Amino acid sequence: MHTLAMYQLIAMCQDQAHQAPVVPFTVYQAHQVMQNHRACRAKHCPRKDAALRTLIEAGRVIASTTKPR
Repeated sequence: MHTLAMYQLIAMCQDQAHQAPVVPFTVYQAHQVMQNHRACRAKHCPRKDAALRTLIEAGRVIASTTKPR
């Protein structure tokens, strides 16, 4: 039996799943990306980096000055 988590894992293994978006994320979309890419490092995943930047610009996240992205 396949679960949603298995499908998400398969999707995450594809390079396309980590590409930056063509248009900026909405705050809602950025939150979704951050949840789906929680195992990624923003410095290695352009999609998570774009989501993080959206949340920082919206004032939803404060960027850490001591921890790497």
